[in-house]
Amino acid sequence: MKTTRPRQYWNDYASRFKNRSLAETYELRPPYPGETYKILLSLLGESRGRVLDVGCGPGKIARTLVEQVNSVDAVDFSQEMIRVGKSLAKGDHPKLRWINGAVEDVRLYPPYDMVVAGASIHWMEWNVVFSRFKEVLTTDGYLVIIDGDRPVGAPWHDAELALIRKYSTNKHYKQIDLVQELVNRGHIHLIGDKRTAPVYFSQPLTDYVQSFHSRQSLSEEDMGEENVRTFDTEMSQILSDYVNNDGHISFQLETRVTWGRPLR
Repeated sequence: MKTTRPRQYWNDYASRFKNRSLAETYELRPPYPGETYKILLSLLGESRGRVLDVGCGPGKIARTLVEQVNSVDAVDFSQEMIRVGKSLAKGDHPKLRWINGAVEDVRLYPPYDMVVAGASIHWMEWNVVFSRFKEVLTTDGYLVIIDGDRPVGAPWHDAELALIRKYSTNKHYKQIDLVQELVNRGHIHLIGDKRTAPVYFSQPLTDYVQSFHSRQSLSEEDMGEENVRTFDTEMSQILSDYVNNDGHISFQLETRVTWGRPLR
């Protein structure tokens, strides 16, 4: 089957999310602001319904929502991601069902009142999954795409980005507006697009630096030990002027939440 995704999202890169080290550092990524989940619940309405979280990773979205909705099915093709997710808070919640497999063809349990995806939707076979989303959603259900677990307006942004490009193992990467790309390709009819209000978040510098290795372009398995050590050292140096006395670094977060109807 010919892929419809840009080259930077082909399977040779997507498969890196099955790496153990990548899954084990994923939880170090900054969280989505609380307003993100208020938007999701408002879209579900009073019924709160059933949610399908696709490309769920260790359940960042699924585990946060599970006590506020009727049920959540969380799908990921990485056994390592699901293993980590089950060990985290609410990972064993009775209303949370983990499903290991590719959402393109794994068994699902519709109907769903919402399909939600983080940036993981980059990695799916677009000419398959959007038809499937349409099939498993209720007639008034939404497909929701969430993006934004990186600092916004950080003074170290340019230096950080230059270092990422220096060590990135994804040599095909080009920045795109994912939602606009999906609209242009006829995969989604966009209904709403909202950014959450910025909030401050603080975490240990060591966790922030390690979180980069939860991204496929900087996974430890693909970078190699020497490059990992050098990257961590250089990133820590870039950020050294912004670390407080407790060894924490603070920055603003905001999330983009877009929703609409999937198209065949």
